[in-house]
Amino acid sequence: MAHPPHNALNWTDMSLQNILELAIEDEIEARDYYTVAAEHAGNSGTRRMLLDLAEMEQGHADALRKELEDLRLQRDLEAGIAD
Repeated sequence: MAHPPHNALNWTDMSLQNILELAIEDEIEARDYYTVAAEHAGNSGTRRMLLDLAEMEQGHADALRKELEDLRLQRDLEAGIAD
């Protein structure tokens, strides 16, 4: 895990940007977990299910990245930085 366990985080001091960044890390870690498990799966049905789960986790990470990008763009617009 790239960051402390969730129960060790100080959630009250975290920004939405921090939360999204941590969530993206978690989704990528889950994707990698399923991908490695699929590489070691004993049968094709299990392998396919694990790869499907990995793909879902990637989709979650992509959606969170979009939210993070939108948040940053909104902050830039509010600060008068964006075009």
